[in-house]
Amino acid sequence: MRGLTWGLVAWVALVSPVPPALSENAAQPQAKGPETQDSTDWPVVISKLQQEVYQRPGYAQARQQLATAHNNYGVSLGHQGQWDLAVRELQEAMRLDGSNEPFRKNLANLYVNQASQEYEHHQANEALELLEKAVALNPDVVQAYILQGKIQYEQQKLKEAKAAWQRAVKLDPTQTELARRLAQVTQELPVESKFARLSQAFFDVRYEEGLDRPAGYDIQDDLLEARRLVGSDFAYWPKHKIVVLIYSAESFRALRQETPEWVAGQFDGKIRVPLPNTRLDQATVKQILFHEYTHAVIQDLTNGKCPTWFNEGLAEYEGAKDQPRSLRKLTKASSEGRLVPWDQLSVQFSTSLPVDEVKLGYEQSHSIVLFLVERYGFWRIRRLLKAVGDGRPWEVVFAEELHTKLSRLEAGWREWLSGFLKAATSQ
Repeated sequence: MRGLTWGLVAWVALVSPVPPALSENAAQPQAKGPETQDSTDWPVVISKLQQEVYQRPGYAQARQQLATAHNNYGVSLGHQGQWDLAVRELQEAMRLDGSNEPFRKNLANLYVNQASQEYEHHQANEALELLEKAVALNPDVVQAYILQGKIQYEQQKLKEAKAAWQRAVKLDPTQTELARRLAQVTQELPVESKFARLSQAFFDVRYEEGLDRPAGYDIQDDLLEARRLVGSDFAYWPKHKIVVLIYSAESFRALRQETPEWVAGQFDGKIRVPLPNTRLDQATVKQILFHEYTHAVIQDLTNGKCPTWFNEGLAEYEGAKDQPRSLRKLTKASSEGRLVPWDQLSVQFSTSLPVDEVKLGYEQSHSIVLFLVERYGFWRIRRLLKAVGDGRPWEVVFAEELHTKLSRLEAGWREWLSGFLKAATSQ
């Protein structure tokens, strides 16, 4: 099961003082609309103001206008993602007018925005360094602490994450979702801080302290196989380490009380699975690992924008390679005319629904992926994910990439499903 999307780190808007109005007398700055600001040729503005400052070195207003121009140019460059140039301009603005608080806040926000991009590119340590710079400039920048805590949480630095989120909630008590996450990490700390670490090149694997492992079983072997086989399908092998937490069945359930009993594993930035036990054999745990690892891959490829049903269908497809899934709920729904329309299928994974309805969602999504792979090949799946990751609506993406109307595609699946289920039943 895929974990909740974070949705906490916003792209912080850079607050810009008004640009200077150019005149022969270097008059007071005048406000301009956003369209005018965007079209301003700031290097030309800066060059003219530099001349003004040179000709009238004692004229404080010209120096302030020059500082404002450097600031606005830095803000503009920041919106374009030209980080180094933006930092240089904002630092120059601060050098010219060191008492201007908005300049400091703009530079702090710029560092947060840059850190957000570094984080998206899996450059976690670089992002943390930028966030340190941000809070040094502006100790009240809430988004810096939120992102800092998120990165540290995903790195399993739970104490540091808790401290960062406590600071964020103190600064902004309206962060209700963050307060929930803070309660979660507080609950996890006593257990997970004692986990034994078994790191290797691609995974940061941690076991619950004192956990009895089945003789001859090494979960790292299954993880490496998942990386190899799932990676082959998606043509993607993450270069960053993924944290994998291995629990006893009791601890997994105790720390995930908000999840229904049918949830066997979870991906929320980390892969969380119970170790094989009397209820879960090794083959089932392997399925869970493949399923959750697929969510991790899709998260990277789409930046969390994949529709839930497609995400779960792909995870089921990868998890069922060694041990085919049951399709009983899907067979029954098909015979009774209760198949879920594609545009409503993501709702089928709500944890508030009866377990039979959720199982139908998994089975139907799995069958759609089987249909797409059989008809179009997995290389098309990769194209679909890339397009979805670019932010385009999935309905449009499917229609354009598969060269057919979505309604025809869904009708084609329903026709294919009838024969597929008959063949599966006969086997």
